[in-house]
Amino acid sequence: MVEFTLPANSRVRPGKTHPAPADAKRKRRFKIYRWNPDDGDNPRLDSYEIDRAACGAMVLDALIKIKSEIDGTLTFRRSCREGVCGSCAMNIDGANTLACTAFIQKNDDRVTVYPLSHADVVKDLVPDLDLFYAQYALIEPWSKTEARPGRAERLQSPAALSRPGRLGPCHLG
Repeated sequence: MVEFTLPANSRVRPGKTHPAPADAKRKRRFKIYRWNPDDGDNPRLDSYEIDRAACGAMVLDALIKIKSEIDGTLTFRRSCREGVCGSCAMNIDGANTLACTAFIQKNDDRVTVYPLSHADVVKDLVPDLDLFYAQYALIEPWSKTEARPGRAERLQSPAALSRPGRLGPCHLG
């Protein structure tokens, strides 16, 4: 079971319920972790029902639908929608994954969404990434050059690109 970092002395309580429209064809319930540090309340699990017939196939599509049509206060990160940037990382049905690449499962009647379990929560589904960026800067995972920067583009030969671990006149730090 996953452990979540919660505000001190708090328990996740049941939250608000937002039913699907009466004419919904394929209802799906999303239970979403909500917490706002500014209101002083304990975290809660709000329940949102949406019509899957009017929503994309990914969990991120459902979150965007909920934010734009049901509850504009829902807070989460998103950016590329391509599974590359990682900004929409969250815990979906017990697994840390990207909301933009996580399909809404056909056989489940509900989807549970929490923030990442290993990070402090800023608000709702937004984790605090300060520690991540500090560690990222310490390991410096970008290409560095030994040559002086110039105005022209630095081209690499096919031979330089084929050598593993070397980027021509550059090296990885």
